Amino acid sequence: MTGPLRRLLLPLAVAAGVLGLTPVAAVADGPASRRPGVLRMQTVPPLAGVQVTVDGSTARSDVHGRISVRVRNFLGLADRIAVAPAAVSSDRRVVFDRFRGSPDAGVHRVVEVGLRTIRRVSWSFVERLGTPVPAQRITTMRLRSSTGEIHELSGADLTRPRWVAESRTQQGPRGLASKQLYYVVDSVIVDGTSVVNRAAQRFVPWTQQAWVIELLFFKVTFSAADMIFSRQAGDGVELTRADGRVERLGFAGDGTVLVPDLPRGTYEVKVAGGGVSFGRPVSISRDQQVVLSVISPLDLSLVVLGVLAVALGLVLVGRPHLCRALVRPRRPSWPSRPSWLQLPVPRRRADPTDPADLVDPVALVAPVAPVDPVDPADPGAGVPEQPVPVPTAPATHPSTANGAAAGMPDRPAGRSGGRRGAAVAVVGLVALLVPLPVTDRSAAAAPPPVTDRLVAAPPQKAPWTAPAGAPPWAPVPAQEVAAAAGRASAGESAPVPVLAYYYIWFNPSSWNRAKTDYPLLGRYSSDDTEILRRHVRMAKAAGIDGFLVSWKHTPQLDARLAALVDIARREDFKLGIVYQGLDFARDPLPLATVRADLGHFADRYAAEPVFDIFDRPVVVWTGSEKFTAEQIDDTVGQARRRLLVLGNAKNVDAVADTRGVLDGHAYYWSSADPVKEKTDRKLAAMSEAVKRTGGLWIAPVAPGFDARMIGGRRDVDRRDGDTLRASFAAARHSAPDALGVISWNEFSENTHIEPSERHGETYLDVLADLLGRTVDHDVLLESHATSDEKPWGLPAWAALLSTVAVAAVPPLWLVYRRRRARPAVTPPTQRGAAPQVDPVDL
Repeated sequence: MTGPLRRLLLPLAVAAGVLGLTPVAAVADGPASRRPGVLRMQTVPPLAGVQVTVDGSTARSDVHGRISVRVRNFLGLADRIAVAPAAVSSDRRVVFDRFRGSPDAGVHRVVEVGLRTIRRVSWSFVERLGTPVPAQRITTMRLRSSTGEIHELSGADLTRPRWVAESRTQQGPRGLASKQLYYVVDSVIVDGTSVVNRAAQRFVPWTQQAWVIELLFFKVTFSAADMIFSRQAGDGVELTRADGRVERLGFAGDGTVLVPDLPRGTYEVKVAGGGVSFGRPVSISRDQQVVLSVISPLDLSLVVLGVLAVALGLVLVGRPHLCRALVRPRRPSWPSRPSWLQLPVPRRRADPTDPADLVDPVALVAPVAPVDPVDPADPGAGVPEQPVPVPTAPATHPSTANGAAAGMPDRPAGRSGGRRGAAVAVVGLVALLVPLPVTDRSAAAAPPPVTDRLVAAPPQKAPWTAPAGAPPWAPVPAQEVAAAAGRASAGESAPVPVLAYYYIWFNPSSWNRAKTDYPLLGRYSSDDTEILRRHVRMAKAAGIDGFLVSWKHTPQLDARLAALVDIARREDFKLGIVYQGLDFARDPLPLATVRADLGHFADRYAAEPVFDIFDRPVVVWTGSEKFTAEQIDDTVGQARRRLLVLGNAKNVDAVADTRGVLDGHAYYWSSADPVKEKTDRKLAAMSEAVKRTGGLWIAPVAPGFDARMIGGRRDVDRRDGDTLRASFAAARHSAPDALGVISWNEFSENTHIEPSERHGETYLDVLADLLGRTVDHDVLLESHATSDEKPWGLPAWAALLSTVAVAAVPPLWLVYRRRRARPAVTPPTQRGAAPQVDPVDL
């Protein structure tokens, strides 16, 4: 290299070095966010294998979810960080969700990386006893996540594992938090019917990847019996499933057919062969035996004979002379006997009171002159000198004697014959109806004994009190209750309604908080109409007349109330309302909200028969005790024109303060101990105060109380039913207008009587016993119960009755017509015969 060139390059190199060192010095002297460093991150939830890429550098999280990656600076990291979706294990995937704040702050702290996880789950189906059910029997399955995501599965998807959302992150006061999701089974359709209780089975993918879904299959035995003679009949049954498919099942040698895995649902069943069988709906919800009826040819013959007997009896009613001809003995046509063999006929002594005996029968015949013996020589000999007189013509209207002689029935004989014919018809009808059995129905429950049914004492008389030494729940003596029943028949008193407080705010997540016991029906949702129907039927079986439904005007509770009203209407069950006038913090709602909500309820349900417990629908306003009488009157004054608005006073003074502005009070007193405390005295005083104002009094009845799971300290032991018995007795002796059982399903305060995992059916049985009822715990869906849509049809015995009635209509119509058409003229007499003369006409 020449000297001049070397001298030129040397200054250029020095300048380049100066320019290259200048930025480095500036960065080194600048803020930390502009300098290179290490970015530390934490995954939420903490998972190993999460891959993060920054500025071309890649790092993975460790088993604690921690990540460290070198960056050139901490400016704009949100655009430079990439969290790739990845499979962190064979059955789990992660997807980036969010950062906590800005990642640029990672220069001073650990950056939280929120992840959504996806889990692969699979499932299998079993029946109640654990027997596997092949997925090929399933038509569709519907899964619903806690975030509202719906999975509709059918066909091959029912057998394949599926990736479902497992968790998501949410911002909390201390940073990001991972929330685990769960799934409920809304429906599993088999043969056109769902075989699961909606939302009763719940699965959490985070802890369970192999789901076992229990299906409601039952063992059902079908048999058939002759309807009248109760003997085995038929060759088999025709089973029509909910999807319309008809299956023919033949009877075995013992006359039965067993279906070991029949899905829960409503079927139409009829007997094949052996006679006439009417299809009937059968609701299957338990292992059971179903006995069907068949009208055999022998039954038909008996029916035809019965119809003919009825028709013949009705004909005889219209023609009594035929009846007399049937019962009149005929004289034998013997040859004439010698006079010495003929016995003298006794003559009837004349009765001076009988018009027929006042007239000499001989006088009715025209006198005839004596005729001399005929002389052959005198042809005119023996001819009378005077002409034979002609008797007077008979009366225009036939008399009794004339009618009988002319072959027409007189009126007294007609009535007598009509009575005999009617007796024959009635006997024939009874003979037809008596043999009819009811083999196709479950035995009707015996009526409750009089001594156990609650009877309200009349207000002017003191209630009955137990003798000294008797427990407070001792039953009322039979004489006292019988006397009260007698007064009820005279209009002085009547059996009071028994109502249970009922809650419709249950969601699947409600069972995760403050519960020590759970229903036998599963952790249900109040959206499930099948659960609502079962509750109504169990309550009715125990003697409960209706529910006091906890409600306020929200879209969800409005929909649930409407569903319950529809079910109660079909089940002939009564409802009242407990208006929740308090918010979650137990503070009263604004009075304008209360006024609007009660107006909405009155507009929709004031004329609904389901709420017809008293003369108007009953609404119990909780929280009313926190307002003055003027405020209450201004709030519910308009609603009281269509509703009975009751308050929730807790003492006598509160009752007096609301006189005239409320229609009564319902004391919600579930925390009382009726065994150790004098609750009967307080209830009696409350009752007297309420009735002094002319209001309704609903007395509380509770089986026990325990609110410690929701922050309370009170605990009233149930004592295996003794607490409920004592509470019932105290409420009964306060002469209430209704009993308010606290409660049907308040599981947070443990006042429930609904059958549960911890207590079983104990407390429903105790209440039923107090009301004189015996509970059949298979009443959830009896075999004869109908589905939501009540099918039309008649049972076999009703069809026979209808046939007999239709067959009897034409003869009855003829009899009616003949009775109206009275004979108006005398039938013509035979020519040359002497006419009969009515003695009256003489």
